[in-house]
Amino acid sequence: MNKTYALVNCFEAPGLGELTDDRPLASTTFLARYAFIDITLSNLTNSGIDNIAILVKNRLNSISKHVKNQNTYLANPRTGSLSYFLKTGNNHVFNTDIQCIRSNDPFLFEEKYQYIMICDPSYIFKADYNQFIDEHIKSGRRMSAVYTHISDGSDFKTTKKFVINSLGDVQKTYLSDENKPCDIGTGIIIVERELLKELLETVSNLSKLNTITDLFDYAIKFACQVHAIRFDGFMRRFESFEDYYKYSMEILNDHNLLNELVFSGSTIYTTTHNSRPVLYGKSAKVTNSLIANGSTINGKVKNSIISRDVVIEEGASVENCIIFTHTIVKRGVHLKNVVSDKRVLFQNRKEVQGTEEEPLYFPRGVKI
Repeated sequence: MNKTYALVNCFEAPGLGELTDDRPLASTTFLARYAFIDITLSNLTNSGIDNIAILVKNRLNSISKHVKNQNTYLANPRTGSLSYFLKTGNNHVFNTDIQCIRSNDPFLFEEKYQYIMICDPSYIFKADYNQFIDEHIKSGRRMSAVYTHISDGSDFKTTKKFVINSLGDVQKTYLSDENKPCDIGTGIIIVERELLKELLETVSNLSKLNTITDLFDYAIKFACQVHAIRFDGFMRRFESFEDYYKYSMEILNDHNLLNELVFSGSTIYTTTHNSRPVLYGKSAKVTNSLIANGSTINGKVKNSIISRDVVIEEGASVENCIIFTHTIVKRGVHLKNVVSDKRVLFQNRKEVQGTEEEPLYFPRGVKI
């Protein structure tokens, strides 16, 4: 899909509590082996969209460290490109996604790109983006947005809901936490390049603080008819630390969802590590868990997500937990409903338990 240029917008992704104090959501660990941005980048490259820019607000090192081999995410590295866009200058007040694009806008003047696709990595789903582009072209509209229908809107408090008219266009957007069926955006906007150029200038002139969300709302009200493209499939948006734990465990415990998102269909690409396979000792007992390469399991693991190079000693148990890399759980320690960041040592406190509604979080490098 050489006519499409993709922008992965890391500006408006919500924070996940303490998990994202030192890293953006885009590079946060997801399902043991991946980062959130892997899902979006993989959807793009599996759809043949190989010209991609990542809009980075801050903490570039965290993202670039994960996406260190850019060719991993490109189906054709000879014709594709993966780059980072940052806003230059010292005034952080004006560090918005719109100003970031305007500071890195040569692609807007490349006539080979007819369409710009804007994606948000906080939305997790697997899809063929070519179908969205084909429907956008078929609609005859200059802008389209992808949405999905859900039965309960209360879990999506900061996600824009759509009102769709009889013509199949987005009439308006709104925020609500009501427990009722609604149509919600999936973070994907498709827009003609020339229209985006016009809107960026217009909306920026209205206010230097405006964002892509403001641009989208302005387009609906004043600029054009925005076609609504429906996506039917599993989709979640991670808006908080509680969402991170709840949705991760939901996917783990629903084998159909796990298969749909990870194991079936197109590949999810990620940075590879030269790690050995998991080592299971004689006393290891593992049920319903995801365990990444390099880990050593001698204790009990149940309903948990274990990242690379984790050590769980004999006599230790981990249940309903998400454990990041290089964490050690010593003999006799029992963890339940815990999210552990990187390089945590569980040693002295023998019973460490949160609840499903309020899991305990342990920041990077602490000793317990």
